[in-house]
Amino acid sequence: MTGAYLFRLLRNRGEQVEIFERGPELRCGLTPCAWGTSGDFVRLVKAAGLDAERYILQRIDYVWMDDVRIPAELLTFDKPRLVRDLLGDAGPRREPLPVGDFSRVIDATGVARAFLPPPADDLVLDCCQYLVETEETLDNRIELGGIGYAWCFPLRARRYHLGCGSLLRNPREQLRRLGWLEDRSGRWPWTIVCGCSGKIRLTGPRQTQPFVTAGEHGDIWGIGEAIGCVAPLAGDGIVPGMRSVELLLESWDDVVGYRQVILKEFSWMEAERGVLDSLRAGQGVGLRQARVLHRNSRRMGMQVGLRASLALLKNLR
Repeated sequence: MTGAYLFRLLRNRGEQVEIFERGPELRCGLTPCAWGTSGDFVRLVKAAGLDAERYILQRIDYVWMDDVRIPAELLTFDKPRLVRDLLGDAGPRREPLPVGDFSRVIDATGVARAFLPPPADDLVLDCCQYLVETEETLDNRIELGGIGYAWCFPLRARRYHLGCGSLLRNPREQLRRLGWLEDRSGRWPWTIVCGCSGKIRLTGPRQTQPFVTAGEHGDIWGIGEAIGCVAPLAGDGIVPGMRSVELLLESWDDVVGYRQVILKEFSWMEAERGVLDSLRAGQGVGLRQARVLHRNSRRMGMQVGLRASLALLKNLR
């Protein structure tokens, strides 16, 4: 997604660009993703010369987080369609990248970080997801646990993404524990259309450096999840990844400047990473950690009170 977005913006500038794809392709043609994000998505898509309304599947004005109903301004979108339109008639080359043939290589390989050195303090979450079809109306829901959460996001009519990511538990077992994979009660009958598994980097940019390395023929620059631009608590990487593309273009020939603007733009992720580190260490959560969730949830258009933030973080363990 982030690579396709950069490809479109560069092509719009008249640049000569080639895009390469690696790894197995899923049924949807993408890496695992819930297709959910926040409101700034509309502006970012418009910056690529496209109409975001063509891709929005559902606008979500609330989400159940455990037993708390939280007002929200979220959306789900048709990610495969958007990626196809960003690429236009330029299909990705599915072959090894000849690095020496290009004056610059952009690493948009997500958690693989295929062309940049591995982070020293990486934090990667295992996840799984199912596309389900049902006649029932399911809630927009998040269930916390295992330093992670399970999600149910609405897509188009009768279709939902059910998934789970956890740092402590097997995500599929967590879904079974919740009763989301088997129709035990008859309350949620559905058909699984397809399923996938993957990983999400929750490291944050500060611990995912360097963002740029010198190559024999040209520098390699990272964007999106490859440089940690994913919210550690929410796991949202769509808007942060697209925003990292804008920052790259603004700092195209300025290595030091790019590092500075990435760290400044996503400095709020450092506190979220700190919350995860506290939970992983078995430490308690208090008002300091609750304020992080309370404050940063607004970036996702959610209104989580301070008391609710404290209770939800305790459930996250």
